Amino acid sequence: MKKILVPTDFSENSKCALNYAIELAEQLNALITVVHVYHPSINHMNEYMIITDNELEAISRERLDEFVKNEKLKKQNEVMVADRIEQKLEIGFAAEKLVNMSKSGEYDMIVMGATGSTGLLEMVFGKVSLHVAQSSACPVLLIPAGVRFEPIQEIMYAIEYELVNENCLLQLEKLSNKLVANVHLVHVYEDIKKKSNGAKSSLVEKTFQQKVPNLKFTMEAISSDSVVHGLKEYAREKNMDWMVLVKPQRKLWQRLLHSSKANEIIMNPQIPLMVMH
Repeated sequence: MKKILVPTDFSENSKCALNYAIELAEQLNALITVVHVYHPSINHMNEYMIITDNELEAISRERLDEFVKNEKLKKQNEVMVADRIEQKLEIGFAAEKLVNMSKSGEYDMIVMGATGSTGLLEMVFGKVSLHVAQSSACPVLLIPAGVRFEPIQEIMYAIEYELVNENCLLQLEKLSNKLVANVHLVHVYEDIKKKSNGAKSSLVEKTFQQKVPNLKFTMEAISSDSVVHGLKEYAREKNMDWMVLVKPQRKLWQRLLHSSKANEIIMNPQIPLMVMH
């Protein structure tokens, strides 16, 4: 883990995400790039103000500089961040630009707020978070509003028995080892009366042990009326620090999307949510 991308819309939630990313980067010995993406046709500062493109660029650059400087000063007594953070100002549509940046190979992870500030910007940035989480080429860690960084000890990874994504497991193995965290592999049966298949669970567990021998994990199978509800309840009862979803697990993703609360788990997670690809 060498470089973390942190998008900002200057909202309180993006400040929260940057603070979280700073301390996570310290644990992972990673660098941070804070990026603000703006577009001249979308000016949220004052819709009645006539402003030139050059003026908008200058204002955006000044706001980005002030945003990063303020967060650096808050953290300087806790962690050495002066040389860890760089700034980047990009022009374009935020969702499209961030996905393209994720495909550059320069960044290992994106850390961003699950939603933006209140009003229109929350709707826009929330949709950006959802699009980036679904389309990014690198893992996306979504930070709920108000969440402060705590040492990552327990990570919940939602799985489907029918599909073992070896690449994502290897990524998780490296990440969890660096964080010294335990991993819970959780399969949800969408039927509260259905009991877990012990034989299948044991077979999957052996497969995982063979593919990722250095991954410290426990295997869990639970029943619930929905995948979303089951994952949320497990996370709450077991005091999980992170939840991990894997986009290539199409069956699981489809089960989530079929739920009326599917977007809720992504746009309004209760704990930091990582979407891997």
